[in-house]
Amino acid sequence: MVTESHRAAHTVKSVRVLVLGAALTAVALSGCSSNKGGSVIPGLGVSTGSSSGANTATATATASSGAGAGASASASAGSGSGAGSGVGASSVATSAWIDPSAIPLYAKYKWASPSSVAKSAKSPVLSAVQDCQLSLSSSDKAELGAFAGAQADLSPTTGGTGGQDDWSAQETILATNDTTSGDTQGIYSLYTDLVSAIVRCSSTASGAKVTVVSNQGPAYAATITVPTSTGSTLTWHEYLAAPYGYLIELSVWVAPYSGDQPSASWDGASASGVLSAMQSGPCALTKLC
Repeated sequence: MVTESHRAAHTVKSVRVLVLGAALTAVALSGCSSNKGGSVIPGLGVSTGSSSGANTATATATASSGAGAGASASASAGSGSGAGSGVGASSVATSAWIDPSAIPLYAKYKWASPSSVAKSAKSPVLSAVQDCQLSLSSSDKAELGAFAGAQADLSPTTGGTGGQDDWSAQETILATNDTTSGDTQGIYSLYTDLVSAIVRCSSTASGAKVTVVSNQGPAYAATITVPTSTGSTLTWHEYLAAPYGYLIELSVWVAPYSGDQPSASWDGASASGVLSAMQSGPCALTKLC
């Protein structure tokens, strides 16, 4: 994932694609034969085809970004288009982010540090909500918008082929920055609602299959596959954690061109290890978990 068009795709996480088949059909038509066309991002948005630098946030993700067929031209409130990166932009402490070496496939891809590319995101759009096409309750939407949030989009820095066959990753963090019972209960309620909704992904995203890998208290992991109209399959590893006062989502996914294999085989990363790494930073900050 080193082509500039693929890197630019990560700057428009807010562009929503509601119909999976239509979105990936547009991807296929835009350059499947060269493996340098449209690219899959969280929520299955399509590449903008622009040439901005890696993880450089645009001021607005509007129709001028060239969203592509099947995508909404308007940016959502959770676009993650903050003016800067890291703690200054997001009010999420740098040490709250997962260590890049703990993200699956690090040995092959050498992910950048999420804290170094994180963008402020008000009411962030979670991968689980987009890819499972979930409808959140009004109370869950309110929780998403109530706290400091940030997202970090990651492409391989080494070992990638520069196209759709590469895996991508995204980490999203919501932080109450408080220890009051109301806030912590509210954000944990959002976590439990998300876990319950993901289990039903097969009924909201056509053809989706969910395999729960871990579901213990404030930590959840699942592997989800979704067939596409181009003949490829989205394979998506979802990790959710709710250490005291936080909600954290880590998604690692690939949807290779039809007939291709991912540029890296899944490394069999331990779900418990990933979930523990996601929680270690926040727990060290609060000393409450």
